[in-house]
Amino acid sequence: LMPFSLSFYYRADVALMSSNNYEMARRGWPKLNTTAKFVKAYDEEEEYPCINRKIRLAIISGVLTEGHSNSESFKGVLSRLDRNIFEVTYVFLAEQGDTRIADFTKEHAADRRFVWTKTPGDVGNGAWTTKWGNKIASWKMDIIFYFDLTMSTFARRLGMQRLAPVQVNSIGHPITSGHDRSVVQYYISWAAAELPLEESQAHYTEELKLMPSDIVYMYYDRRVLDGEISRMDKMPFGGLTRSDLGVPLKNHFYLCMQKPFKFHPEVDTLFCGIMTKDPDGWLVLHQEVSPDNQIVFEKRMKRAGCDLSRIVFLKQQPHHRLLALYREAAVVLDSYPAGGDTTTREVIEMGKPLVTLPARLLGGRWSLGYLSNIGLKEDTKRALIASTPEEYVDLAVQLGTDDTLREAVEADLRECSSNLFHREEAVAAWQEMFLEISPYQRCQEGSENKEVLHEEL
Repeated sequence: LMPFSLSFYYRADVALMSSNNYEMARRGWPKLNTTAKFVKAYDEEEEYPCINRKIRLAIISGVLTEGHSNSESFKGVLSRLDRNIFEVTYVFLAEQGDTRIADFTKEHAADRRFVWTKTPGDVGNGAWTTKWGNKIASWKMDIIFYFDLTMSTFARRLGMQRLAPVQVNSIGHPITSGHDRSVVQYYISWAAAELPLEESQAHYTEELKLMPSDIVYMYYDRRVLDGEISRMDKMPFGGLTRSDLGVPLKNHFYLCMQKPFKFHPEVDTLFCGIMTKDPDGWLVLHQEVSPDNQIVFEKRMKRAGCDLSRIVFLKQQPHHRLLALYREAAVVLDSYPAGGDTTTREVIEMGKPLVTLPARLLGGRWSLGYLSNIGLKEDTKRALIASTPEEYVDLAVQLGTDDTLREAVEADLRECSSNLFHREEAVAAWQEMFLEISPYQRCQEGSENKEVLHEEL
């Protein structure tokens, strides 16, 4: 009962399908259709006094591990929220066995951290989720922030309970929870990577709240250190050659190292169209883990007109080797319709051209958002952002075969890449968003209208 794959089926009515998924789960685990006692009391109030305390914010995730892409995305903002305003509690639902919580959660001594796993005794109708829900309810949180609700069955089941007046889903996984809006009220996304609100709201069961379109919406750290060293695996990549990497020694090549589950069959015609239009170019792709799936993948590519003799399939690469592949590629190809996020930022950081075709859903629009917000020249953006499949092929081949154009685009990317990182305005925007959706407003200095309700519950 996980809607993970829905984010890749971009023609689906994801809100309806996710809602149906939630409704099935709600009927299957009726004990999870609960609302905490203090939340019921909140709902019954007609007026809410201001509070003379910090806003209680619980951050809950099933992938809150060191180095995970979601930890990498959110750590800069979450660790920089004003602790004079927010009382922060982290909950890591360790579903995959690794119980080591991300280091950034330890930066503030006052922050609380919990790592929970399901035990052999947690059986029955939602037994483990009910146990954890009771614990969270006892904290009387104001906001529960699930930054990737659909990445974890544990988080998804826990999120069926209303354990705080305000519960939020967000962009750690780019798809709606499907939960009833009375349970999960908001989905926080980025306007630069969404269709206009009147269209994109239809993709979510939650009320869609948008970070500003004219900023980079996260506080990111660089992933490439001085001396051509990967921050992720601490390994140098400057000395790696094409021979070391197993790619064509002389011919230019187009690279897409997204995992194949992101390769919707519609991408086949894009990749093969590039190979047809550029008979000297090669294609380097991520190999399927399953040999049987790899056979299917190769048959797909052949059927779409690709010359398999000019395709190199590589297994998953360590991070430093991945960076070297970006460096050696003529053009990096964004997958479609589910595009890159972390990958796109790494390619920009390396100063390499990435061609993208924005899709309908959030998961296929990250690259558009980044390329639109780092100060690139209009000519550079036109060279990278396609509006049709045919233009995607044309842009890729133009960059792959025109050295002068490619060098100009790379120079602009190198000039602007620093604008991706350490964006304090992103921290301010997230803080403002949390204050906006908070069920309580903090009292102004000298205010006597202070919260006295619910503390005894």
